[in-house]
Amino acid sequence: FLSPGGERYSFNDIEIIETGVSGKKFIFPFSHYRKGDFYYILQLKDGTRIHLTDVGGTRNDEHETFIIERLDRQFVNMGIDKKSSMKNFEYCKEGLGKIYTDKIRNILLNVR
Repeated sequence: FLSPGGERYSFNDIEIIETGVSGKKFIFPFSHYRKGDFYYILQLKDGTRIHLTDVGGTRNDEHETFIIERLDRQFVNMGIDKKSSMKNFEYCKEGLGKIYTDKIRNILLNVR
């Protein structure tokens, strides 16, 4: 996959995944996450962090949450470390349909 700067990375470059739903306070400095926003962040071995929920669309009409769910299954099956939290999950139910919150729940619960 590519980073916004054009650097090419391999899935093997992923060191850890951080995923969850933001709460009342911003969890990442200088972030724009609001209460109830789902985040999925890949931290690479060189320290680069890629926020997959901020990449800005896909080539097809498939919602990013469905794509992230498929990638997440692959990453977890590869044995990539994952920090996942169900804390604040209820907040995402306030603004999203059940089809999307079900996918987010699947992602958050998919750990080894």
